[in-house]
Amino acid sequence: MKYFLLSALLSSALLLSAQTEVVNSQSRAIFPNGITYSLPKTVIVVKVQAIKTIKLVGPYYQYTERYLGTRDVILKNSITWSVKNVKVTTKAIPDEQNIYKIKPDLASATTFVTLTPEGLLYGLNVPLPNVSNQSDTVSTAAPEMPSLEFNNLILTEDLLQANSIARMAEVAAKQIYHLRDSRMSLITGELDTMPDGSAMALMLKKMDQSEKDLMELFIGKTVTIPTTITFEIIPAQEVKNEVLFRLSTENGVVARDDLSGQPYYLSVNDVTNKNSAGSVDRGSDNGLYYRLPGQAVVTLSDPTGNVIFRKSLTLDQFGSVQALPANIFNKNNLKVRIDPATGALLSIEK
Repeated sequence: MKYFLLSALLSSALLLSAQTEVVNSQSRAIFPNGITYSLPKTVIVVKVQAIKTIKLVGPYYQYTERYLGTRDVILKNSITWSVKNVKVTTKAIPDEQNIYKIKPDLASATTFVTLTPEGLLYGLNVPLPNVSNQSDTVSTAAPEMPSLEFNNLILTEDLLQANSIARMAEVAAKQIYHLRDSRMSLITGELDTMPDGSAMALMLKKMDQSEKDLMELFIGKTVTIPTTITFEIIPAQEVKNEVLFRLSTENGVVARDDLSGQPYYLSVNDVTNKNSAGSVDRGSDNGLYYRLPGQAVVTLSDPTGNVIFRKSLTLDQFGSVQALPANIFNKNNLKVRIDPATGALLSIEK
């Protein structure tokens, strides 16, 4: 956190007066002493959750209808990708086109100028809120990658000794029916000795998993692997149906110039009320600069034109730049609060 008091720039007091100059340091000379701050601009953060679906043919697929009586079978290995979810958020970063410098007057009253760690203006005579040093991020292990192999641990001795695929399929089918009979006996209480509640639940769970593994040998195996790709966009003006990314059947989310994928389109429509206030002359020395942030409707469409996301978001750079009068710095009992995320003036109070 940056918190300046200008009796010396390395201390925590900043002496400012009505003659203090606040200028855009992109176009004016840099003062040897002073405080530099930035107005924010908005980054649109798009997180795309894509799902990779892998289908594998079971080794006994040809015998599924004969032994299990079903035709619901995977007949060909395949890989497909789909977009499951899209999450759009925003974050603020310093705007390199709106960087300003406060030149101190050591004969003036004392005024505190508060900046965020990124150099964004937080206010005058107001402290930054206390932030715990402890991270709120919870460390989580990476999700376990699902196996693309068929489970051989469920193979019985008879199954391993079978000398043909047809015989192996027959034994595996009998094992499936045996598991079903055993599970039914547990559920209906037909066994002479019944396990207690927790033991029974564990046995049923193991039976369900064994049946699932055996069934996959016939009907095939489907594996889904989620992945998240993040895109960051900083629009300086409206965007009309520009390709944000493409989705490839083989490679998933790919770059927008990779024609192997189908395009997903981004639009940013400026809906800011331009009549609310005009922009000030950024080259003048007329006070403390802040923003009237703009608004935009952000839309994301799939390759067929269907809208999968639409929301109105605050975009700082679509708004205008305003200024408080320079004599604001000479009022050391005045509290000015600025929203560092938008640059907007929140309050002025004594």
